Amino acid sequence: MNMSAVELLPSNHQMMDQYSQGLRAFTFWVSDTLYAIDISRVLTISQEMGNIQSLPARAKGLVGMVEFQNHAVPVLDFANMLGFASGVENSNELIQLLCDREKDHVEWVEALEDSLVNDTPFTKVKDPHKCAFGQWYDHFNTRDETLMEVLAEFDQPHKQIHSLADKLLDMKKDKDLDHALHLLRYERNITLKRLLKRFEQARTHLKESTRQVLLYITEDGTTPTVALRIDDINDVIDFKPEQFKAMERINNILTGEASELVVAYLKQTDHADCLLVEASHLMKIARS
Repeated sequence: MNMSAVELLPSNHQMMDQYSQGLRAFTFWVSDTLYAIDISRVLTISQEMGNIQSLPARAKGLVGMVEFQNHAVPVLDFANMLGFASGVENSNELIQLLCDREKDHVEWVEALEDSLVNDTPFTKVKDPHKCAFGQWYDHFNTRDETLMEVLAEFDQPHKQIHSLADKLLDMKKDKDLDHALHLLRYERNITLKRLLKRFEQARTHLKESTRQVLLYITEDGTTPTVALRIDDINDVIDFKPEQFKAMERINNILTGEASELVVAYLKQTDHADCLLVEASHLMKIARS
């Protein structure tokens, strides 16, 4: 998470008193942001998501309830509670985008063939950096290293497909239509298929790698109070007092639950910086 654009203020006295000895924290991911919570508040984690029961109530982020250790525990989607999309929702949106952009390139090749055969104007974008996929591709980034590796394989076939337009249309102008159509068939069977395979691989990875978990939070150390639905667990990290940065100025622009839930910015040198979640406010939300 990059917070370099946000001015970080010195820690206030109250926060420094609370964390004067530092903090051992459980860290977890929600989308591409890393969060931390006092490890003493974490009861356990679970991948059992199928037994969540819906409730006849509406509250921001409320998913339903789950039975755990003979207790009915409210389940809150952490991302939705803060007012933004969860990792699953982002993945589904990305899968749809990849489906749409795949269709674009199938239609692009069909339009080029139609232009060659029927003299229709070719109006598709020729520059691979300016088509809808190219504009997204050139700026997309994620902490998912495997997905980035898959996406890196798009570059060559995507540029190769877009290079066909001027090349084949010029061949037609030079009365070499048969050769142009032969090359188009070849590129459709080889290069386009490679590109479509990359789209399939990216979607498959997104579907298989999206594994949300439940993080059970406790107030007394033994009884589950609330379960947070999160995208991925990270690690247990020991933070020193000097790593705590106050968030007065940031909290002024946060709204709703975020302004009370997120209480400090935790600076790390070799790992992603993260945001500290105030467990007591989670308890307050659960009780309400």
